[in-house]
Amino acid sequence: MADSLAPAMDTAIGTLRKRFSLKLSLSSIPVLAWLVLIVLLPNLLLIGTSFLKSSAGVMLFEPSLANYARIWNSVGFWVLLGRTLSFSFIACVVATVIAYPLAFYVGRVVRQHKTLFTILVVIPLWISLLMRIFAWRVILGQSGVLNAFLVSSGILDGPSDAFLYSPSSVVIVFAYISVPFIFISTMGAFEKIPRDLIEASQDSGATALQTFIHVIWPLTRRNLAIGFSLAFLVTVGDFVTPAMIGGIDGTTLGVVVSTQFGFANNWPYGAAVAVALMLSVAVLLGIIIALTPSRGVMVGGEAEHSTEPPAASSRWGRRLGATGYAAGLAYLYAPLAIIVLFSFNAANLQTFPLEGLTLQWYRELVQDQSLLEAAQRSVIVAVCVVSVSVTVGTSFALIIHYARLKGARFYEMAFALPIATPGVVLGIEMVLGTELFGIPSGITRIVFGQMSFVMPVTLLLLLVRLRRLDPSLMEASLDLGANRWQSFAYVLFPIIRGTIVASAFLGLTLSADDVMVTLFLSGGSPTLPIWVFNQMRFGFTPSVNAVFSILLIACLLVVTVAHWRTTRKAAKAPG
Repeated sequence: MADSLAPAMDTAIGTLRKRFSLKLSLSSIPVLAWLVLIVLLPNLLLIGTSFLKSSAGVMLFEPSLANYARIWNSVGFWVLLGRTLSFSFIACVVATVIAYPLAFYVGRVVRQHKTLFTILVVIPLWISLLMRIFAWRVILGQSGVLNAFLVSSGILDGPSDAFLYSPSSVVIVFAYISVPFIFISTMGAFEKIPRDLIEASQDSGATALQTFIHVIWPLTRRNLAIGFSLAFLVTVGDFVTPAMIGGIDGTTLGVVVSTQFGFANNWPYGAAVAVALMLSVAVLLGIIIALTPSRGVMVGGEAEHSTEPPAASSRWGRRLGATGYAAGLAYLYAPLAIIVLFSFNAANLQTFPLEGLTLQWYRELVQDQSLLEAAQRSVIVAVCVVSVSVTVGTSFALIIHYARLKGARFYEMAFALPIATPGVVLGIEMVLGTELFGIPSGITRIVFGQMSFVMPVTLLLLLVRLRRLDPSLMEASLDLGANRWQSFAYVLFPIIRGTIVASAFLGLTLSADDVMVTLFLSGGSPTLPIWVFNQMRFGFTPSVNAVFSILLIACLLVVTVAHWRTTRKAAKAPG
């Protein structure tokens, strides 16, 4: 038996080596150095710390399984683990119910201005996470919009405190956060379904339900699983939402981990909880991906739509879809609009209805020195993070693509690891890494921490763009006598410049909005999101509404200008 298995084992090992083998060369050294310092070392430090002991807030370098034994024997840990996973899972299911029909409508029904329809759903991703959380706090609070509506309509005799600081409030906000992630991932699958497949199913006598079950669902479920997994990763590592609106019954493991590295000052136990959370998430997501295999092949680009006038049923279907899309947008934007409305409220408290209109809170912003310093700090951090991330990400993408490094798939998976790491865990890893090298808390430490997830975004976006280019362009430039630098400057860079700019704007958004990593690294030098977070935790001031409103308007202006320029270029393009 052993002799018969030996050839098969050799073949399998040879295949794995060929697929993931790394060829060490001069060009690969900086890539490997980044992976070791930014990806591998923090993870090893996290795992290593989880095996240490702590006494009176001091780590003892004595290897032990005590932390994992404590976890295994702790009923509270298993309750919190189940709560953490169930909150995110239920929220992602609710978000799927909302996002999947939206993706179908935009991907299969919308004929004109599809980009605009897509951007309108995606914009909330660009809006501050704190703003979205705070908006639901205003809605669900005892003096909030929901209680005011229920009391005024006679449904309740008085305001209820059951909406805020509860598990349901955490699930509601998690679902709200998850919708754009699932929409983006799924809409691309709907666009790529060839129209001929739908028509063939209908010509065969299949009903709409049968067509969905046997054609549409098998071709979109993989993308749905990817979007579901991404949203799950974002929410399962979110300790800000449970801390702000969850209360005691809404506490998750993310809150526990942040507390162990904060007030409790028990880093080894916090690291052990973080490792246990990561392993649990990996197992659950592995099961989800395994249960949604990809079947069938989608060819071509966006599916073509018939130009014939729609039938009566088709018109009603489109009207129903448009109504659902409008309801989805209302769900995404109503909380943000409420924040803008409250920014003009004359009252010091978040009460509804408004007591009067005022610009007082906007005037206070320019007089708040701590806020201005935090905003200035955010700008410095964002500029440094984006500059380094774009430069390094572009260089690494060129190295991986043109140097034809062996194990390219390994590099991509390794660079994507920080993106796929729950926010609270990544924050802890960056604390351990920067602590090891003696980097002081503040701007420098924040820059290193944020680069860990901003740079991979630039790298992966550029790799996708480079792989779509015709390789003969660079070859022709080199054959005509240009050196590699000239070929890059005059041939390649003009082609990928748009992707570089887009990745820079995305990195700017990620940096300016980050809380979960920056909170562990800022120390006494908070950025603007951390300043706002502290205001929300330790004492509300109405000027927070004004800050959020200004950020929202700035974001909408940037997206509007970008869409206008894209549309204008497309209109001027020949043919």
